Amino acid sequence: MSIINALRTYLSTYESLKAGAPLFVDHIGDGPTEYAIIPLPGSQIVEEYVDGSSVREYPFAFQSAESTADDLERIENSGFYEDFAAWLESQTDAEDFPTLSSGKTPEKIEALGWAFLYQQGESDTGIYQIQCKLTYIQDN
Repeated sequence: MSIINALRTYLSTYESLKAGAPLFVDHIGDGPTEYAIIPLPGSQIVEEYVDGSSVREYPFAFQSAESTADDLERIENSGFYEDFAAWLESQTDAEDFPTLSSGKTPEKIEALGWAFLYQQGESDTGIYQIQCKLTYIQDN
């Protein structure tokens, strides 16, 4: 299983996702509510060991298209992402990670900062984004 597919399966278990809302990879639509996982550029290998194994990172953004018509909705959207970041932290603490292919052992999944309104169109819909990363050990 690819890392992006493992992330998609894993993140779809987050209980605060809106029921019936799609979770895409590399794509997000215009209307609320839709979610997407976007792979980000970054260094893949963080550290290499003499035995050939390595610590690796998979940076990604988690996005959602949400209604931004009024302050209450924007506050709720920000709260969703605060809760999402806390959930990732609790998942790491519980050692509950995505299931990766053989030879890859997850070590940490985390948000790298606060979510923000990434794109606001002319409509009452905006795209929120939080940058995250999955850290794992790759066997030799």
